[in-house]
Amino acid sequence: MSIGPNETFPFDPESNTHPGDIVLTMLNSILEDPREVTDDDETEAFRLLEQALETEDMEESVEFMLKALDHDPSNVDVHLEFLDIACIDDSYQIPILELLEKIARQKIGETLFQENEGHFWGLVETRPYMRVLECLATECHYQGDLKKALLCWEQMLKLNANDNQGVRSSLLLSCLAMGRLKKADKIFAQYDEVGSSCSFSWAMVLKRFLEQNDELAVQALKTARRQNKYMESFIKGTRKPPMELPNHYAIGSKEEAVSCVDAMTIAWNQYPEAIHWLKLQKKK
Repeated sequence: MSIGPNETFPFDPESNTHPGDIVLTMLNSILEDPREVTDDDETEAFRLLEQALETEDMEESVEFMLKALDHDPSNVDVHLEFLDIACIDDSYQIPILELLEKIARQKIGETLFQENEGHFWGLVETRPYMRVLECLATECHYQGDLKKALLCWEQMLKLNANDNQGVRSSLLLSCLAMGRLKKADKIFAQYDEVGSSCSFSWAMVLKRFLEQNDELAVQALKTARRQNKYMESFIKGTRKPPMELPNHYAIGSKEEAVSCVDAMTIAWNQYPEAIHWLKLQKKK
């Protein structure tokens, strides 16, 4: 999932050490021996990160990031941006993100962590931790570790029930993919979005089918088709979604369906009999 101009960027191409091992060694060192950072250092690190994001020159961007880490080695936002452009094998992504999660938690401190549970998106100090968790969940989901992704998303909702990052749909669909219907029930109850959300509406169809309640499954299908008619062809496999996700979407639009199609099809594809049932349901 990482990109760069060559297979070693931005590391020394003549080094015998794998780039992933270099990053893991660096992060372990930061975790084991955290440095005291002044407010001025933190401010300068964020300023340099902004400069890194503004420039279109990738090498210059890396220089800004490295300078930012000189000021604040534990700034996980810098590490996440670096990870996004560095050429590091997928096999290293999850271990690196797990270390970043530990560093982010250490930076917050256990007292602040416990006192602000449920309000993590409301504090500047705790938002980086939430961003790391989201990246870790996304990477685990991408690599097929649904169990670990589910645990990350559950933690995110525990820390921020308002779900400003919008992970409840991913959590719901992962619960269904793993057959955890009781957990799915709790999410449906907590977020009343069937009929207004594509992901929730089509997830309810799958849930009713898995409960072997054909009458309620048919009712849920009517609601889902009314809410978003585009998702059905993606689930059936008769239409392929575009490669790129939309930047925004309107409720009921094709773009809304595309925005959650990956998690949706992963869930439905666990149950070929559900897809077969869906293909038999005539549109009225």
